[in-house]
Amino acid sequence: MENHQTPQSQAKAQTTIGSILCLSIASTLLLFIAMSCSSGKKALQQGDYDDAVYKAINRLQSNDNSKKASATLKDAYNYSLKLHLDNISALNSSVDPFKWDQIVNEYEILDAQYQGIQRCPACQKHIINPLSVNSRLQEAKQNAAEARYAMGTEAMQQKQRREKAIEAHEHFYAASNYIPRFKDTEELMQEALYHAVLRVVIEPIPSPTRNLQLKHEFFYNKIMETIQRNNGNPYVQYYTPEESNAQNLEWIDHVINMEFERFSLGNLVSNTYVEEISRDSVVVAQKDGEDVYGTVRAKLAINEKSLLGSGLLDFQVKDIQSRRVLTQEKFPSEYQWTVRWATYNGDERALSAEQKELVNVVNFDVPGPQYMFEEFAAPLFDQVVSKVHNYYRNF
Repeated sequence: MENHQTPQSQAKAQTTIGSILCLSIASTLLLFIAMSCSSGKKALQQGDYDDAVYKAINRLQSNDNSKKASATLKDAYNYSLKLHLDNISALNSSVDPFKWDQIVNEYEILDAQYQGIQRCPACQKHIINPLSVNSRLQEAKQNAAEARYAMGTEAMQQKQRREKAIEAHEHFYAASNYIPRFKDTEELMQEALYHAVLRVVIEPIPSPTRNLQLKHEFFYNKIMETIQRNNGNPYVQYYTPEESNAQNLEWIDHVINMEFERFSLGNLVSNTYVEEISRDSVVVAQKDGEDVYGTVRAKLAINEKSLLGSGLLDFQVKDIQSRRVLTQEKFPSEYQWTVRWATYNGDERALSAEQKELVNVVNFDVPGPQYMFEEFAAPLFDQVVSKVHNYYRNF
């Protein structure tokens, strides 16, 4: 079998911001109203006939006496009709295999204009006989489905080549969009998808360390759940080894291996910082009924304990057939737990509010290895998921 790999102060400031916001909202509303009230004349002058038709119809639906919109609709519709019919005539003579897709698009524009005029009584006064293209549109869709079906069938002759299987699946999908359940497109889409899918098995991650009894399966399980639920590429599927065996996959294209390297916990580090603090203009006494002000002092000892968990996660994607490492990256991460508390001697009034909070810290527990590992692994999760999605986005 061939290889399936393809390469956010003060009141004044708040008032100012609020005023700006109100002006911005008001400006946006005025712009929206102006756009919705447009007669389409400017678009007509710029040669955008389709936009001119839509704007004129919208204007006449809200104001059926708009002379500008009435005049615009007459001219814009005639110009638009001629333009699209000329395009269709040219496409009919083309040998482009995708010409029916373009013809369908041209008829869909004309059909939308027809439906818009039919739902606008004021518009019907000015466009007496809008062209109905529904039957032509259905015929074009039939032809487009036939053309796509034929191209899909041809591509399926080389379905062992993944790029051809993808091509076939896209053709059959397009055909079924034009004509639901067209021929046997449902079955052929499934067959093409079977050959188009790149099968990726993500192996479980070994224990990060032999010295520490850590539960690490949560990391792998969360990665698998997120990747499988938010798969941005329908042509890549991810499996656990158990899922791969249970589904009896005929082949596997890639294997993803991950391993925690050098995860370690540092020693518990303790430090104490002593400082002399003082505060002036504090009432220290009274004399003859008057407050006496002076300076109060205290000696503050700030204690700190910290613990660091750090390491790497090695990430590799291997191609099964060539046994080659397609991509490899090492993701570093660390988490530092820190606690601070304080004691003091002297006058409490010398302490700031923050220092008093430190003094009130009385209980703390040094985290265990499992907590440190989970905090260390948290940022690695986003890095791995992002790596997988980005790598396989265009496969």
